[in-house]
Amino acid sequence: MKESIVDSVKRYFKSKENNDSVGKSPEGICPNCWGSQEWEGQFYELMRAKDVNPLHDNYNNFIKEFVIQHISGIILDEHTYTCVTCQIKYD
Repeated sequence: MKESIVDSVKRYFKSKENNDSVGKSPEGICPNCWGSQEWEGQFYELMRAKDVNPLHDNYNNFIKEFVIQHISGIILDEHTYTCVTCQIKYD
């Protein structure tokens, strides 16, 4: 079963928090758009502002809202690995 974008984002930030090796972006998300839009910094600012952390029950809802508002437009097409926004293709 394919991992959802929400789960991919959660895993990415959890790995980063644990100082584990991570890629340039969560799996399935365009690294070009992720980096140029600086969603990661915005994500951390929102988490601090809303006092959200992975131990809170509202963490999953926060991640889902964040993905819907910011990430859904930079997801890679799973068949062509092309970003729907910037049209850069990844192999």
